[in-house]
Amino acid sequence: MKFAAAYEECRDAVYGYLVYMTRDTCLAEDLSQEVFLRMFLHLDRFRGEANVRTWALRIARNVFLSYAKKKRPLLLEEQGWEPEPDPGSNQPEEEALRREQADQVRQCLMCLGEQERTVLLLRDFEELSYEEVGRIMNLSVEVVKSRIYRARKKFKGIYTMYVSENGKPKVGKG
Repeated sequence: MKFAAAYEECRDAVYGYLVYMTRDTCLAEDLSQEVFLRMFLHLDRFRGEANVRTWALRIARNVFLSYAKKKRPLLLEEQGWEPEPDPGSNQPEEEALRREQADQVRQCLMCLGEQERTVLLLRDFEELSYEEVGRIMNLSVEVVKSRIYRARKKFKGIYTMYVSENGKPKVGKG
């Protein structure tokens, strides 16, 4: 497999995952570079047992966890982050509503622990199979399904409370 093809196939997924996990686009870019450097250096070790995107996201998760262990307080601090505006939208009200909803989802995701947030991001946002999520997180399919169920239930409770009270959720540790 050629590195350029691997990079093209998974760069958006890796960057998107890292943006959600770090809440910092600059940090996500730096960590993405680390992921792709590791991929480049170890491309000869890729056995093809999993999809290259699955392999890249596993590396991204490991890079994030390694960073978080060293710099955990920084990741738990409230950080300002705004999604990129939709260039096709000329409606300021629609754009404001979209940003508000995206911010609500992001803040509620940050209330979940790393494991819960990761399974939701990989399954629901990246649309990976249960098997691929299991490979990335080194879990069985049954454990992945159970964690996704619990994470969705917890997220729904947090999101419902957030929307009904229009308050700010308390960011949990993990």
